[in-house]
Amino acid sequence: MADDDSKRLSDLTVGDAKRILVYGVSLLLAIVLFFMLIGKVLVALLLGIVAGVYLLPVQEWLETRLRRRAGSALVTIALIVVPLVVITAYSWHELSTYSNRFFERRDEIINSISDSLARYLPIEREGTRINLQAAFTAGLTRSAEIIKGLRDQAALLLASLSLFFFTIYYVLTHRIRIVSYIKVRVPGEYLPFYEKLAVNVGGALRGALRAVFIDQSLKALIIIILNIVFGIPLAVVLGLVTFLLGFFPLLGEWAVYIPISVYIFVFRNDPVAAGIYLSIGLAMSLGSSLLLRPKLASASAQRFNFYWMFVALVAGVYVFGVAGVVLGPAILGFVKAVADTLFGDVRYETSLLKEEVQQQSEDSAGETPTEAAPVTN
Repeated sequence: MADDDSKRLSDLTVGDAKRILVYGVSLLLAIVLFFMLIGKVLVALLLGIVAGVYLLPVQEWLETRLRRRAGSALVTIALIVVPLVVITAYSWHELSTYSNRFFERRDEIINSISDSLARYLPIEREGTRINLQAAFTAGLTRSAEIIKGLRDQAALLLASLSLFFFTIYYVLTHRIRIVSYIKVRVPGEYLPFYEKLAVNVGGALRGALRAVFIDQSLKALIIIILNIVFGIPLAVVLGLVTFLLGFFPLLGEWAVYIPISVYIFVFRNDPVAAGIYLSIGLAMSLGSSLLLRPKLASASAQRFNFYWMFVALVAGVYVFGVAGVVLGPAILGFVKAVADTLFGDVRYETSLLKEEVQQQSEDSAGETPTEAAPVTN
């Protein structure tokens, strides 16, 4: 009896067609319902999977010493949670204290800015003061709207955070079962495609995440050093904020070094220092986005060159936002896995390049060199 895969379309019966239709509609409905279920927390789910895979070496090292998989997974997660909570609490405390001082001295700050602008620009001091007061009022209104928006999204943020950490725990403790579940349901004929996916997607994600964390750490360190050199308050906190803001496509470290440059220019009355700080910040941003991050990612991935990692990171963040740090390289790895599977490994003996080289050699051999004409004075 012939296999189902070898059956021709003309051999299908009405019953077969009905079953195909029912199964196809059921599959489509299941996919739609599943994405409706996890649509709003999809980013947290994907980030949890990637973080879990990335933390596997740490968890495996701890498991060999603790002899407990669940315990080693919890310790691994604690290595992320505890520093994150400490850093967040410290930064929140410092920023809250400084913001209270800022609003208490609002009139003094407005007068200082007005005097500084009137000193360098042909504008009236009183008009500038009125405009700054209006800007402060608008800023307070905007801050209240942001806080209200965060409160409205509190349930989604809590659900996303919970799903993120539980996904990490599930990946760390059930990695063997997950891999077996996938392999037992994938036919053996798709093994080359499975292997290409593991190598390309895993390499792209590993390279991208390593590059992002190294890049953000370097930028935070640069900001801290600049703050210490120029005597900026909250030097360490602003460095930590720089590390976090770099993950957001609409913010970035420029939201830190530009206000600091304005602070130096207005309150320190030092345009040279402000220009130096701003120039270093701009060079840091441009060098990071256009050179350092793609270079580190391509070196870590070892499957993609500088250009393709640049495309994956820039386009991914632009299209998907923060999740683009993960989705961009993952899509790039998926596309390369499909291409490698369909077109196979690169072989010079069967390639178009060899045919062109042979054709050029035959054409060159068929042409007889012309005799050089005698040179006359």
